[in-house]
Amino acid sequence: MVKRQGFTLIEALMALIIATGIFVLASGVDRQILRPLKHDPIAWYQAVRVLEQPGRYRAISIDRQQLNLIDTHQHNKPVAVWVDAKHVLRLTNADHQGYYPLLRHVTAVQWRATQYPGLVQLRLKQEQLSWQTTILDLRGTAS
Repeated sequence: MVKRQGFTLIEALMALIIATGIFVLASGVDRQILRPLKHDPIAWYQAVRVLEQPGRYRAISIDRQQLNLIDTHQHNKPVAVWVDAKHVLRLTNADHQGYYPLLRHVTAVQWRATQYPGLVQLRLKQEQLSWQTTILDLRGTAS
């Protein structure tokens, strides 16, 4: 009787399948591929908090897709908040240069002026989530 050494093809394939499963679980790929997007209230809160920094931004014009602001902390520099082609709500300069991501997976955004100067309604839709609405205080500082 001849004694065999090594692995059979079935044993090698099983080891490869197990190693692949461990790699997928360890790398976090399952969150991106297998699980749907879930509501992240912290990301929403952080985006609103960046825009509502006390006295920092002042609204100058509102378009349904873009909000134009003045950054009072940077010598009244004009900035814009809009959604790019990758579905990221971003804060950039007025020419859409620069990249400060505020919120990901945004499919639609609507900006509306309120009856009070400097208060702006933000209505936002993220993938697989319902519309979210808030009022932003964008009165800035008096100059």
